[in-house]
Amino acid sequence: MADNYDNSGALWKRQPKDLDVDGKKYPQFEGNLTVGGNKKKVAAWLNVEKTKDTQPDISLKISDYMEKKE
Repeated sequence: MADNYDNSGALWKRQPKDLDVDGKKYPQFEGNLTVGGNKKKVAAWLNVEKTKDTQPDISLKISDYMEKKE
């Protein structure tokens, strides 16, 4: 990936998938992130059911990027 994309990322609204399990909470957004030249996956959940002002509006999970096998 080009240097001008280092330490940046993008998220897209997650589309439901056929393999999704009923009742499981999936992230509302998914995307990619590049940090220090290393590509990562990022998932984001919007906290729409906040009960306290101290709760975050958005929660993130960053994990290692794995190429899809075709």
